[in-house]
Amino acid sequence: MQTKWSDLFSPTKKQLDALAAIGRSEYVLYGGARGGSKSHLLRWWLLQFLIEMYKRGFENARVMLACESYPVLQDRQVSKIDTEFPRWLGEVKTTKTEGLGYYVNPEFGGGAIMLRNLDNPSKYMGAEFAAIGVDQIEKIKKDTFDILVGSKRWPGFNKTKFVATANPGGYGWVKQLWIDRNFPPEMAGFEDKFEFVQSLPKDNPYLDESYWAGLKMLPERIQKAWIDGDWNVFSGQAFPQFNDNELDADSHICTPFEIPEHWLKFMGVDWGFTEPFVCLWIAKDPITGRIFIYNELTRRSLADRWQAKTIRDMTMPQEHITMTFADPSMWSGRHQKDNGTITSSADEYANEGVYLQKGDNNRLSGKRKVDRLLEKLPDGKPGLMVFSTCKEFRRTFQYLMLNEPGHGDTEDVASKGTEDHHYDALRYAISSLRSDIDAPKKIATLNPYYSLKGI
Repeated sequence: MQTKWSDLFSPTKKQLDALAAIGRSEYVLYGGARGGSKSHLLRWWLLQFLIEMYKRGFENARVMLACESYPVLQDRQVSKIDTEFPRWLGEVKTTKTEGLGYYVNPEFGGGAIMLRNLDNPSKYMGAEFAAIGVDQIEKIKKDTFDILVGSKRWPGFNKTKFVATANPGGYGWVKQLWIDRNFPPEMAGFEDKFEFVQSLPKDNPYLDESYWAGLKMLPERIQKAWIDGDWNVFSGQAFPQFNDNELDADSHICTPFEIPEHWLKFMGVDWGFTEPFVCLWIAKDPITGRIFIYNELTRRSLADRWQAKTIRDMTMPQEHITMTFADPSMWSGRHQKDNGTITSSADEYANEGVYLQKGDNNRLSGKRKVDRLLEKLPDGKPGLMVFSTCKEFRRTFQYLMLNEPGHGDTEDVASKGTEDHHYDALRYAISSLRSDIDAPKKIATLNPYYSLKGI
């Protein structure tokens, strides 16, 4: 007796849209709201993928189905697979050599869905999977995604796939890539490989009234995310008040203009080598107290003296930089010259004519200062404006996240798994800004070199 695949898996219309997207794109995100039957699609697609590989002559293929932790994996996938998948096709079991998985019987190809958690993704660096499915990918960090991408390979098979589900929220890099399509420089050329298929609760005909009632009891902000699929209200964002829409009246982005010579100008530097080093050029309007980020520098793999040279070359002759605040780690001795002298990064900068002051590294104080700058001044415009040309600051700042419980102070910006280098450069730059200061109501004189106290 033959069984039709449609008798096992009967996808909804929206799930069919997702399957079509998977067929044409290498990296697919499905969901973006609650109740769209996302997890269901993920496990059945992986099983279908194994059967299709067997039809193409690939026996004993391995695919991965992963969640952020084992309890979540057990609840969302393992328990469902054990009841939904037919016993004649395979079984959930643990083997000594490969661990937990759903193992397809040999007469159907002998493939397996390896059931994994991502608590320690480094253990998958040497693994190979013909397809990878991640349930609720917004719960994992970008560096975990990077590791998994390196494991997406199978000998002789060139149609490997990466499919994930997500709800609005969690780590902002998911929204950055699939929703905003804002790709970092190192991913240039990959834009066409990514596709997002939105699935809303209304797309799932099997939801009962009690599920809808539960959703509608939630706060309006959460309803917008979970019912309407609004990613702009996702929780955990470090600076949700930052508005990157240039056309919005409340935007923090402005068209570049010539900075008046009498305005105070200063810089912030975050050191890096393997990770990028960043320098921000900042000016302050002495009348309103508004701060403008008007230029930026982002480079990798530059030695200290070349960092300083590049900063110096990018600083125009008419710019009088009053102060440059920098990462305090730059004063740690790390270089030994031929004569045995130990120098620091700050010394190397000074040798090139870029003189640094230690930035304030109190992270919570820095977070409060930035929050205050983002607020509106008496004229109705934000206290921090960013030139539209500062694309790297804009790209990274809006996706910063707060620490999750158990991973540091939950009021602080997460430093692991995020691109926080431009934010850190801003924190250092505003070291002399008091976190409790009000915007200046009156400036008596336009002294171009007034004290940095209380900038």
